[in-house]
Amino acid sequence: MERRICLVVQFNWPQPLKAEHGQMAKTLHEVVQGQDWIEELVAASGGVGGGPSSLWIFRLAGYQALERLFHDREDAVSQAYMNFLRAMEDVQDFVREEVVFT
Repeated sequence: MERRICLVVQFNWPQPLKAEHGQMAKTLHEVVQGQDWIEELVAASGGVGGGPSSLWIFRLAGYQALERLFHDREDAVSQAYMNFLRAMEDVQDFVREEVVFT
């Protein structure tokens, strides 16, 4: 069984912020709903600490799901993901494998 992974994406919103940026975020959130290969999406903004001010964490079913997100140009989620992040600033991402404590 492939291990679940977490894709962590940190970014800053462009300035000036435009309505289209919010719409891209909404579109991405909507197309993720009900996908069996994306188990969870968490978004956060602001807070304390350095680095970009916003982050999204995608909990994925495995590395195949990551490949799909990054490279499947026919997939609506991949399209929304790429469109959204191309519009953001200071994008940083990294992947971690889920740790399960038993």
